[in-house]
Amino acid sequence: MAFRKSVSQDELRESMSPERREQQATVYQASRGGHYPAEARPTPGTPQDGSREN
Repeated sequence: MAFRKSVSQDELRESMSPERREQQATVYQASRGGHYPAEARPTPGTPQDGSREN
């Protein structure tokens, strides 16, 4: 019988691509009782409404 090597969560996270990490992101919400998918976050450096002028 062969034993399986357990893999830490940190090791798994390091092997994931940044895009995949973003897809798998979760946030803990105590009021709902667990981890739920994270809401979309804005990309830093881009205007939110797209109508920004100098």
